[in-house]
Amino acid sequence: MENQRVKPSAYNIIIEKPDGLAIYNTVTGKMIRCFNDADVVRNILNAEMVNNYAENSIIVKLYECGMLVDANRDEIREIEKKEREGKFGRYMQLILLPTEQCNFRCVYCYERFERGIMSLEIQDAIVNYVEDNIEQFSGLNVIWFGGEPTEALDVIERLSLRMIEVCKRKRKVYNAGITTNGYNLTLENFKKLKKLHITEYQVTIDGLPAIHDRQRFLLNGEKTFEVIMDNLKEIKENIKSSTITFLIRTNFSKEMLEHTDEFCEILDKNLSNDKRFQCFWQMIGDYGYIKDESVKNLFGMPKDYQWLVEKYTSRVINSYTRGLYGPDGGVCYALKRDSIVIDSAGSIRKCTCDLDSNVNYFGKIGENFDAKKHEEWMNKRNINENSSCYFCKKRPLCHNRACYKAKKCLPNYSALNLILSQMAEDSENYEIIGEKTNE
Repeated sequence: MENQRVKPSAYNIIIEKPDGLAIYNTVTGKMIRCFNDADVVRNILNAEMVNNYAENSIIVKLYECGMLVDANRDEIREIEKKEREGKFGRYMQLILLPTEQCNFRCVYCYERFERGIMSLEIQDAIVNYVEDNIEQFSGLNVIWFGGEPTEALDVIERLSLRMIEVCKRKRKVYNAGITTNGYNLTLENFKKLKKLHITEYQVTIDGLPAIHDRQRFLLNGEKTFEVIMDNLKEIKENIKSSTITFLIRTNFSKEMLEHTDEFCEILDKNLSNDKRFQCFWQMIGDYGYIKDESVKNLFGMPKDYQWLVEKYTSRVINSYTRGLYGPDGGVCYALKRDSIVIDSAGSIRKCTCDLDSNVNYFGKIGENFDAKKHEEWMNKRNINENSSCYFCKKRPLCHNRACYKAKKCLPNYSALNLILSQMAEDSENYEIIGEKTNE
């Protein structure tokens, strides 16, 4: 390492701890803890410029972790370049809707269920698209969505096998996940999906059985909590593979906030003893199409989510949320250049929450693609110097490319310092710099 001048990164978040400091850099996603040398580190990171002496182990470590950068480095311009390009990964990502029909009628659902199962012609066009474009990527990432995708298992199987074959022949990596309500996720169906390289599962459980069943019920009105939980427990008990992960999403209503302790007991009893099952908590909100105005009574406020995180901080930190709070982790799939949604009718879109909007339509797979309109979509969240986001330390996390409907900073990031402080309690999340007295 050369003796050169360096400066503190503009994207350091410093958390004061009773026993020292925690420093997190949002560009690199690295965290450092310092204890006995906290004052030394604090002075370095408060300096305008620092002489970068190779023999100084503290300076070297800060530089390696991105807390110090070369004096002539323009971090903002680097971020702007990344945002202009819209490149937030090395993979082609396809979000595929094999059907837009659903066996549920969740009270807050924004979908209209106007289209059915994907035709063979559309499936052929998707395979051709992968064949023609995969060479420029490291691999293909497929997310099955709906509707309820497991209502069209035959489409998933047929299309998966063909895309896997293309990737194998082209020597490209193939990954797949699925967002499902979990009702059809029997052990038998799960084994079928696993054979199709589907290893990541998102299943929604909306809290206590009674609350869940009022919010997430079958088309005929029947309850669903027990079936979903039994399916998950059977998979947990019978499948030993470490390659699978389950994200248990809970859409919190205001009512559920009062019963979080009881819900945690259910999770602990049934799923929490298996690291493959992780939780993600969000407040119910308005994503557009509301069938019943009374549903708005369920909507949470940013302060509700803040309270949830403050009281249950350790519960919301896992490998999924570490990614969410890491570099580019808050970038919505819709604002990524290499990600597209293909609905069951073959329409090319970007957002799954806005399937019927013309703004969210870019052509039809295998027929046409409006590149100009897509470029406008990509550029609509560019930040100028007058924006409050321009100098924000959290910018490398979301790049102002969170949900394109969002007007303000995501609630997840309003509690970032709290999350980081909790992460700093677990040695798996940080490196130590300087000396630490053994207790």
